[in-house]
Amino acid sequence: MNIYICSLLSKKNLKFLKSHLNSLNSLKIPSNCNLNMVFVINPKIYFTRNLLKNLLNDKDYSILLSVKDNIPDSRNVFLKFIKNKDFQYAGFLDDDCLVDINWLLNMMKFVNQNDCDIVGGPQKHKVKNDIFTDYYNCLEPDRSHGKSVKWIATNNCFFSKKIFIKTKVFFNPKLARVGGSDQLFFSQLNKKRFIIKWNKKSFITENFSHEREKRAWFLRRNLRYGYSGNIIDKEIYGKISIIMILFKLVYLVGSAFLLIIIPSRKNYIKALFLLLKALGRLIGLLNYKPKKYI
Repeated sequence: MNIYICSLLSKKNLKFLKSHLNSLNSLKIPSNCNLNMVFVINPKIYFTRNLLKNLLNDKDYSILLSVKDNIPDSRNVFLKFIKNKDFQYAGFLDDDCLVDINWLLNMMKFVNQNDCDIVGGPQKHKVKNDIFTDYYNCLEPDRSHGKSVKWIATNNCFFSKKIFIKTKVFFNPKLARVGGSDQLFFSQLNKKRFIIKWNKKSFITENFSHEREKRAWFLRRNLRYGYSGNIIDKEIYGKISIIMILFKLVYLVGSAFLLIIIPSRKNYIKALFLLLKALGRLIGLLNYKPKKYI
């Protein structure tokens, strides 16, 4: 059985590259699986090929160049590469994360025991300041093991070659500046009746970053989620998208005020995040166009 796993290597995460590669090098691989690693990189950091060669000398891997330095186009480079390959499963992992040693074993076990085409898993976080533990708990989706979901993130995903049958779904470059291309991609596949499920046992751990232990980072992230949500809904719902956007805007605000009624630190954080998403959606309705990635 052939499996292709992709990491997009970015300049901003070069400090995590060695630990990321070491975790990939330690992966336990089922005896009936042939794992092929694929690294999509921008020509500006092509020098990283030397580190790949030194740390992955006993692994099969390929290096692909992405001339357009943005996430959706880079992901599409991988999809086009594997589309006509002989494989059964493929997936994406983030380059700033450590991959659990049993990640692939648990993914294979999960797909063999569950009726699904796509699998997502959780991303844990290394936190140095405990103040931000609740922030991360509120930011990440809380899903039960084996649950069917409408979308997952590409930071930790696994999918069958079946998604290429009778479909031409790719990551949308329209979301290059605002994020959310993974949510749209998997939402479109869900709409085409591909089954997506959640596997809690195949997890990754995001490396610690000073930038992500600041309140401003969480505020910007939720604002961005709201803004990109409008674009995603327009692609998914078409003519009735404005109704869905307005409904979700009201729902976000209403849910935030309900949380405030029951006072707790975690509820206040959740309420703040919901209000920021609502503000992001409102800004999106005003046709604001970001000039760079937000």
